[in-house]
Amino acid sequence: MVRRDFRKCASPLCGGYFIKLVNLKATPCLDGVFRSECYVSAIDWSSLKVSPYELIKIQNDDGSRVILRGNIVPVTFPGFGEFGNLRVKEAFIATINAPAKGTFVALKDNGIRCITTPCFSTNQLVLNKPRISQVSSIDLSQTGATQKQLDAATSEIFGKGLIAVGITEVIENVDPTNRGTQFVGTQFYLRVEPK
Repeated sequence: MVRRDFRKCASPLCGGYFIKLVNLKATPCLDGVFRSECYVSAIDWSSLKVSPYELIKIQNDDGSRVILRGNIVPVTFPGFGEFGNLRVKEAFIATINAPAKGTFVALKDNGIRCITTPCFSTNQLVLNKPRISQVSSIDLSQTGATQKQLDAATSEIFGKGLIAVGITEVIENVDPTNRGTQFVGTQFYLRVEPK
């Protein structure tokens, strides 16, 4: 997650961005210290390779609708010392203007095909944590997304993977050995594709 630094002082000390990892209380900063968020003096968008329109759309977001994947790289400013810059590799934009509630996950088809239910055919990776599990169904209907956005989400699941926010629930069944697991999304983010 990213938010702008509106403090009034000389750059690069101010005017950059505060960044934090989703799902974690602390983010490792350039100096090796874990903080609730890290200051970076700038964001390097050059690796993103998106259209100028998409780049402006991402840059103008207040940080509430965009997720960036990248890494902090050191940059030396004469007279000021070393600061971090965020080098962006991928960007994802939320489909609706609603707060993200729940856990941030990546959902990706795992290739399993079944002749009965439940079928655990989707991997669920909790972002920034070493936790992966399988879900038997995905419900994005509560997001309020359009059918076109839901179709794009399905394509992402069967492609590179979809970033979504929500909760995972056990689907009760009369037969306790036949319980499914459903991811119920409150928000999802579509990948900004290179142009």
